[in-house]
Amino acid sequence: MFEAGNARKVEEAFLVQRDRRADGGARRVRVTRSDILIARRFGGVDMMIAVPVPAYHGVALDVREGRDGAPCYRLSLAHRDADLDIVLAETQDGGEAAAEWKYWAAFLDLPRLALEDGEFAPIDAATPAQASVQRRRDVNVLKRRPRFLSRRKAGDAARMEAVFAGEREIICYE
Repeated sequence: MFEAGNARKVEEAFLVQRDRRADGGARRVRVTRSDILIARRFGGVDMMIAVPVPAYHGVALDVREGRDGAPCYRLSLAHRDADLDIVLAETQDGGEAAAEWKYWAAFLDLPRLALEDGEFAPIDAATPAQASVQRRRDVNVLKRRPRFLSRRKAGDAARMEAVFAGEREIICYE
């Protein structure tokens, strides 16, 4: 599906998948780091939905028996709604499946999931980016203060300690 190796720099991927309810039996999917765009034609009407990547539970790997009895690895994005699941890759090569699994999990910043007892369970700990909540700068302060003031640095405490008391000020006017 993609070039092997760590040198790939894909910012978005376009996939065509089977969709039994769509006209023509296919839907087009665009995968980016921020969202998944699903487009299909249903009853003569073009439909498009954008799903943010954090709405997906993770990148799931499912192993099934293929037509010839060999294992078939299916890599997909798992969503609570099965209609929004996206098949990323299908292969019979275990090494390629593992590489794609790691790549897509890192690309989308989602946990890797494996099928256990009919449920998808995470197999690795969350990355630091997943563990911490993505926060914007303090929005309340930005609403109160002009933009250039919100960028100012804090004062220097050592300079603020100097107090000049009991001294005369000399002013010369000529």
